[in-house]
Amino acid sequence: MALIGWYYASVPYPYFEQSVFALLAWTVITLAWIVRLLVAAFRNKRIAALNWLLVPVIFVVYVTVHYTEAPFWVRFKLSESSLERYAIDLARGDQKYGCEWVGLYYVCGAYDSQWGGFVSGGAEAIPGGAQVMVTDWPLMVSRGFLWLPDGRQPPDEVWCEEYRHLSGPWWACRSWDGV
Repeated sequence: MALIGWYYASVPYPYFEQSVFALLAWTVITLAWIVRLLVAAFRNKRIAALNWLLVPVIFVVYVTVHYTEAPFWVRFKLSESSLERYAIDLARGDQKYGCEWVGLYYVCGAYDSQWGGFVSGGAEAIPGGAQVMVTDWPLMVSRGFLWLPDGRQPPDEVWCEEYRHLSGPWWACRSWDGV
């Protein structure tokens, strides 16, 4: 459960859906843990400290790691050089087609529309740089990066409704996702 939660928290802005999933999953885990402790207490069985502390310790570690944004920064730093090469190609005008792994992020360029022509998957050139949106199944494309090497603010021609500077030429981007 923790690994799934951290995966969906490893984008520039954590998904709302990840929070709902985590709440539901931790509720089920906590209820099962309480029932197990009550049954053991009712039967007068002694429970080793490690057994009853395991769930609370994992929960505290999960929450601490999640709120320090460690999953995002680890995934981003491991992917930064691949993202930069991809963004440079986009900014140069090299249109990307189909989906591929760029570092640890799954990114889609243009793809065939069922109504004809190509549709952007979120990876495209923008004024002064490139936009690279992340495709995390089964969620809609709403999180990504802006690469702006000249230090300017993100232009209006991007999918982002909200953005923040990360480091160097990188900006985190969040578009509307229905929530």
